[in-house]
Amino acid sequence: MTNDANIEYEVIENKVLEKIKPSKEEYELVWNTFNYIKNIVIKYLEKHNVEAEVTLQGSIAKDTWLSGERDLDIFVLFSDKYDREYVKTKGFSILLEAAKEIGRYTLKYAEHPYVRVYVNNVEADIVPAMKIESPENLLTAVDRTPFHTKYVIQHLNDYLRDQVRLLKKFMKNIGVYGAEVRVKGFSGYLCELLVIKYGSFRNVLKEAVNWRPPVYINTLHKPREELKSIYRILRKRYSDSVMFVPDPVDPRRNVAAAVSLKSLAIFSTASYCYLRKPAIEYFIPPKTSLSSLLEEAMHSLKNRCIVFLVFNIQKKLPPENIWGELERLANRLIKIVELYDFRHVYYSTWTDEEKYAIIGIELASCVLEDYKYHSGPPYNAGERVIKFITKHYSSSPSGPWIDDKGLLKVLTKRKYKYIQDLLVDKASEYLVAPDFKNIKPIIVSEESLTKLNIREEGFLEWFVKFVLRKPVWMKKCMN
Repeated sequence: MTNDANIEYEVIENKVLEKIKPSKEEYELVWNTFNYIKNIVIKYLEKHNVEAEVTLQGSIAKDTWLSGERDLDIFVLFSDKYDREYVKTKGFSILLEAAKEIGRYTLKYAEHPYVRVYVNNVEADIVPAMKIESPENLLTAVDRTPFHTKYVIQHLNDYLRDQVRLLKKFMKNIGVYGAEVRVKGFSGYLCELLVIKYGSFRNVLKEAVNWRPPVYINTLHKPREELKSIYRILRKRYSDSVMFVPDPVDPRRNVAAAVSLKSLAIFSTASYCYLRKPAIEYFIPPKTSLSSLLEEAMHSLKNRCIVFLVFNIQKKLPPENIWGELERLANRLIKIVELYDFRHVYYSTWTDEEKYAIIGIELASCVLEDYKYHSGPPYNAGERVIKFITKHYSSSPSGPWIDDKGLLKVLTKRKYKYIQDLLVDKASEYLVAPDFKNIKPIIVSEESLTKLNIREEGFLEWFVKFVLRKPVWMKKCMN
């Protein structure tokens, strides 16, 4: 790479860093907020005579956070004199008491409940966890987090922290940042490990260009034979993974378990494009009004078969449950649609996690021919021939007949000609997720979608992406 090319990258990346690095005022805000919350939590721990340490974890503790993303991860590490059940019940109730004094709060649920409080335009999660001496003694998944924080702090310097910021921003903009079900992408910790492993943002991209599943990344300093053994364990435990990254603090855990083939492919493609032709749009999209994008999306819908299944959420559920069950429904739905010869082009899911859950599906056609041309067994297939003739002789308008190649053929009348009829009749077969079994979907086409009057910005942004599917960064990759 020439010096001129390096300068071009550096100019762009420095401009991005100017925009995404937190300001001095932001640092003061998050640390003052942390100390305010910490002091109140300590007061309630002392009131109940409970031994626990209030610590800051996550990207702010590691200083790899982005400007504007003021999310505090406050872990209350209870002494090992208490057991897991105590921490989940009595420990949590103490944190809830503290949250009520802090101000506005909501209850959240992961492996066990935690509290989210809102102070000074900062969101802070207060999470009960066990204080353990080694990650080998884990009692809950969150107990691992302090070891992650410590590892990253030990292995990053100021330069590498900025490189992590660049990688996070790049991944956020192309839509692959986050290990949650709705994204199936790269977690913040995985971004940090990749930069630690390869030494810079651009080096990570250079590696990603050549990724072909299954991808193995050695984050451990271990002999080759021991490394092989670890990978064998990971392949067995995470059989569906496309990428294997052993956790340095817990090598039997795959940090990249959430990464889907789609996310890996998007990141690899965007990496190739950026290295070939760098532009700031890979990090920061140009400002475009949502109304103009909506207008373009609505115009694009003409003569396409797009159907939306809208579910009214009937009870409070953890967000990960909603996204996971919605994905399960979509996968089942596609299998049924294709079983009846409707060819699926693309699908996507969205939920506001409170009122609405939506599956959008595009098909090659919403209407099929009246009859299906069906090929049967060869003439010498014995009993299979008899069964084929018996099944179709009386019901078919044409056939069975034997063609020039000796195969039995027949025309059969389709049971479902229109996609809407299929979706209504077969609802019980795709409503397989427990929390959606008793929710009848509202099935609408693109023309009637506006009648639902869902005006949330998140929905409108999803709708535009679903219909247009043209990321800005891809335009920058063109010749």
